[in-house]
Amino acid sequence: MKILFLVEDENNVTAANLIAALRQTKNDVDVISYYSGKEDQCSIVINNGCPNISFNRRVYSPTDYDAALLWCWGTAAVGRKYLRIFENAGVIVLNSTYDTEITDSKVSLTKMLAKEGVSTPRTVFYGVGSSVRSVCCVKEKLGSPPYVFKPDYGTQGLGIEFALSESKLEVFARNLQNQQGFLVQEFIGNSEKPISHYRVLVIGDSVISSAMKITASKPLAASNIARGGDVEFVRITNYLKTLALSATRTTGLKVAGVDIMTYTCGGEEKAVVLEVNDGPGTKTFDAHGLDVSAQIVDYFVRYANAQLVTSHQKRAALGRC
Repeated sequence: MKILFLVEDENNVTAANLIAALRQTKNDVDVISYYSGKEDQCSIVINNGCPNISFNRRVYSPTDYDAALLWCWGTAAVGRKYLRIFENAGVIVLNSTYDTEITDSKVSLTKMLAKEGVSTPRTVFYGVGSSVRSVCCVKEKLGSPPYVFKPDYGTQGLGIEFALSESKLEVFARNLQNQQGFLVQEFIGNSEKPISHYRVLVIGDSVISSAMKITASKPLAASNIARGGDVEFVRITNYLKTLALSATRTTGLKVAGVDIMTYTCGGEEKAVVLEVNDGPGTKTFDAHGLDVSAQIVDYFVRYANAQLVTSHQKRAALGRC
């Protein structure tokens, strides 16, 4: 099988781990580091009326590949543009660009999860250019502050703010300079203590039993590793596994990192899904000895081969008709 791996920067540890795992398979693997040096390194060229990718003076055509996957963080829109060339040409991909286009948007994802009955924080949504104060009163829908403010797009906790008043939300909205929509959510937990969330990794129909518990560096701060959060690995309950799997299936993703926050209500453990990430980092999981990069690659190869067999069977059946 011929595989194309589109990665934001192959020098990233997660990318390097995935590349190493791919090259340990018996497949022919090409790597395009499409955003190395923090600049787009590729262009789209047309050959025989069809789009191809030009990278390092070489043209990569969908007709030469059986499967392709994309791993990125802050450049999802760029990487998706290139992967979609292959997906639209019938190349097997992980994950589908049409699914990741939804999960990359916090607004679209949260609405989808809520519609399908997956637990999420209580949320108020705002479009581009909205002023919180001019649209409605957040307190009426979410109760008393603090509130969590999130821009529609952002990675690694960037843009997430905590507001102790409605007027502070208006300041955050103004700082976006009408560039994107945003959402406001209820604050879950004790505002005087650092919050925590779990990063649960889903691979196909399996959930990694050990999850990262990430605790914020201080109260009213985002619980992200990139924002200074502390990490510990914990065994998670079947309840959280089921929730993570349900959220992933709802989005259509095959591999995902699901961010879940828990709380106690009436003596029972409750949980809400914060995000479903289509290109989860594997570095910390791998360093902990869980070898998730190898597991993701193993799943992808098995999935792609199964899809190829099905495709060949359909073609053979059509040929007999």
